[in-house]
Amino acid sequence: MPNRTHVCVIGHGVAGRLHHHLLTGLGVRVSVVDPLATALPSATPAVTRIEDVPHDPPVDVWSVCTPTAAHLETVAAVLKRDPRARLLVEKPVCRSWEAPELSALLAEYDESRLVVMNQYAHTSALGVLKAAMKEWAPGHPVDAVRIAFGKDRRADIAAGRFVDRDYGVFGYEWLHMLALLGAVLPRDVQHRYLTADPRPGDLRVAHDPELTSVAAHDLSRPDGGPTVELYSTITGPRAAPGWTVPAWCPRPLPGRESRQRLVQVAAGPAHFTLELAPVSLPGGTPLPPNMHRLTMRRPAGEREWLIHDSPMENALRWALSALFAPGARPEADLRGIGRISRLAALARTRERLPVGALSRRVPDPTVEVKP
Repeated sequence: MPNRTHVCVIGHGVAGRLHHHLLTGLGVRVSVVDPLATALPSATPAVTRIEDVPHDPPVDVWSVCTPTAAHLETVAAVLKRDPRARLLVEKPVCRSWEAPELSALLAEYDESRLVVMNQYAHTSALGVLKAAMKEWAPGHPVDAVRIAFGKDRRADIAAGRFVDRDYGVFGYEWLHMLALLGAVLPRDVQHRYLTADPRPGDLRVAHDPELTSVAAHDLSRPDGGPTVELYSTITGPRAAPGWTVPAWCPRPLPGRESRQRLVQVAAGPAHFTLELAPVSLPGGTPLPPNMHRLTMRRPAGEREWLIHDSPMENALRWALSALFAPGARPEADLRGIGRISRLAALARTRERLPVGALSRRVPDPTVEVKP
């Protein structure tokens, strides 16, 4: 199939391998740039440097899956080689202080296109949630939104993976939560929320001397909007001595998958809970991958739906469509990294909790940890 779209994946870590797998399943031709390219299966065209990528077949899309700190230099290297490049960049698109340089780079190469991957902005479960809100709470504005994303990343961190010392905990899951929040809040309220300075009294943070911060709980009310509560942890429920998990955020069952992706919305008499994969039955039996659960409750009764959907595959399909669509190129939305940058800066000014070097302590994940 000589006319297949050719995507070159730059960086073959966790994100790069996932892009590689899903793009191959979509029928896309994939090549790889990675310093350890020689360790890849021989069937995958791979080189160690961008400048070594062959010009035949031409690269249609460059998928940037390097660590965040290398995103800007990678984008610059691609544009130097191909001034009209189409780029798909994993989130965060860059570090916040690099945003002016990224904007200047895109202005210089004005025939290029760049989109940012944020898979949870494209899950079909959000559409089901919004439809359920119209049916179960017609005419009622949203009163409160609570979102929790957590994963015990201590084993990964001890192995040198997923280490973000620029944003701390805000660099892991917070942009995913902001994407989900944007699907629930009115657009003008979301804009005010993303561009406002966080207030010191709204934020609780658990710090670590090596990792900057390992858990955060932000409770605020944007002007003209509902109560917004975001919670995330990268070290499991016990983020620090004395640290308390919000009461609305259930702890993972002992011995089970530590990841949690939870959205709760209150609107009038109705309450909606969207659990994004991985999801388990009440007894702990895991549901199949990419299975999400939406529970609706109101005084008249309760209903539950299961939704099968791959947010990452959806996001890749959207990205390819956006990169090849006619008309004006999409603009990079940098409000999210501005928000997490301000949160990280505020966190650094707060009183530090005596956490210790959590990155060096990797407990048995089958042992239940009480807060």
